[in-house]
Amino acid sequence: MGETGLLDKERMVFVFDTNKVSFRNIAGEIVLPVKKKIKDALQFARTPFLVAFQSGWFKFMLCTVHIYYGADYGEQLERRIEEIEKIAKFLAKRAKDKKCNYIVLGDFNIKHPEHKTMQALENSGFKIPSQLKKSTNLDRTKFYDQIAFKTKENELRLGDSPKNAGVFDFYQAVFKNDEFETYKDFMSSGKRDIGKDGKPRSKTGKIEYYQKIWRTFQMSDHLPLWVELKIDFSYDYLKNLT
Repeated sequence: MGETGLLDKERMVFVFDTNKVSFRNIAGEIVLPVKKKIKDALQFARTPFLVAFQSGWFKFMLCTVHIYYGADYGEQLERRIEEIEKIAKFLAKRAKDKKCNYIVLGDFNIKHPEHKTMQALENSGFKIPSQLKKSTNLDRTKFYDQIAFKTKENELRLGDSPKNAGVFDFYQAVFKNDEFETYKDFMSSGKRDIGKDGKPRSKTGKIEYYQKIWRTFQMSDHLPLWVELKIDFSYDYLKNLT
């Protein structure tokens, strides 16, 4: 479950195994009420999408976002923070009013776990397991992507496996660092051999083009997060009845 694309061509997609997860026939975009719009009467740069699912005993609303980036300072950073605050407060209120489990995930463009961008998310009561507060960009220096939870009491439980959440580095399996020679003939020779400055690339430069540019268009320049959740609350439910 996640999103892909470039700006105006960006698309969001929810992919799920119907043997484990069922769609609860609720889906839609999030549009802020007039009084809660982002300053200058703006909605989100990219409209968040919300879908209802159920797996076992766990019913949840899943919201995918791609927050405005802009710059790391000034008004553009403030807008980024405000977008995070708006979506977090909006979902937190719905979680409280409807007593429902909410999961919000995607590219928040969060700088690092102690930054104001992260605080904007956590201040509304969203929890992020420590295993997910990891860097997710290609060179593992940024914490853009997150999975955050606002759930009913005792209904957020990570799986029992020793490693029940984390970052999946698919470049350890495909388009690996040392596989330039394997894929070089699939690259445009003009871009592979000539840099943006019009000068021929060295062998090191060609490998760098493969690692930092070409392969990201085959996969992504972000690494996906994953989490394992327990979905059976039947014992506690029956215990509470007695």
